[in-house]
Amino acid sequence: MSGTLHGSRTGSGTLTNRRHFLAAASTGLSAALAAPHIALAQSAPSLAVVGKEGWLFPLWDKIADDDAPQVRPVVQVISRAVATLKAAGIDVAMVLVPSKARTYRQFLPDSMRVASTVDRRYAGVQAEFRKAGAITPDLDTAFRAHAAGTQLFFKTDTHWTPMGAELAAVEAAKAIGPTLPASARPGLQVSAPISRVAPRGDLVRNLPEAQRATYGAEPFVSRDVVASGGQNALLADDTSDVTLVGNSYMEPKYGFQPILSNQLSRPVSLFWKPNNIGAYAILLQYVTSPGFREQRPKLLIWTYLEVDLTAGPSSSGWGNNAMGSDQFLNNLRQAVSA
Repeated sequence: MSGTLHGSRTGSGTLTNRRHFLAAASTGLSAALAAPHIALAQSAPSLAVVGKEGWLFPLWDKIADDDAPQVRPVVQVISRAVATLKAAGIDVAMVLVPSKARTYRQFLPDSMRVASTVDRRYAGVQAEFRKAGAITPDLDTAFRAHAAGTQLFFKTDTHWTPMGAELAAVEAAKAIGPTLPASARPGLQVSAPISRVAPRGDLVRNLPEAQRATYGAEPFVSRDVVASGGQNALLADDTSDVTLVGNSYMEPKYGFQPILSNQLSRPVSLFWKPNNIGAYAILLQYVTSPGFREQRPKLLIWTYLEVDLTAGPSSSGWGNNAMGSDQFLNNLRQAVSA
């Protein structure tokens, strides 16, 4: 289940120390459409917010208004899911990916401001997850501290860069590592940073066609997995006691899982699906999969996006995967108690 990174390597050597990693890193849609104070590209409709200096932001990354009433019931459902998993003997870590718009607010259009309540949203949600018993890595504080010196998100894409994923994985390992016993099996080894170029991001296609040519490819830095244990080091690991469940931010090309495995010094399995399936359906797909039945993890790391904190299980944004909160929780309970 675990993902691997592939590609030709122009750098060499491995890095395992957190200090080294950080040093290297330093070199609900319809409602969103009605949100005020958002500067859109001309010739609307557009689902991308045009920022400064070539930055684009997803329209659904809502930061201008107090959304606490919408966030509260979603957090309650997630907290109940955490409690359900823990009752089944599975520890849970919640990896909450910070908002791109909040992190890089200096590149937002002048007409957009981050509401004070939204600035407090991340910490408040994390506190609720902790009450439910989850391990809660504080990615927000780390991102704020490093955003100026390291590009943590692609300018024209919804996703983080591999260096953003790396910083997140290092922070996650700091929180998760002390809760785990030592592993008899090693984590993945990774290469030195490698310079690469990514095609223009997924937000460009949300612009009017006439504006798309303005945006081009973006340089970035990433690492490859080093097969120090032979080719088997790159194969899926179905016997890990730690499983990472998430969306496209966990896609192997961003490198979160290999860095997390490296920093935890243990194998980490990976189960990911595109985010439009929805975090709830993705979790249910994992706990009803043969991989879960054959190897129940001691720790499940569940990825959730801050931008989706207003989208509960029944959100229309999940399409055919939408379901009632009670149905989600009941299905989860049945799957993990089987």
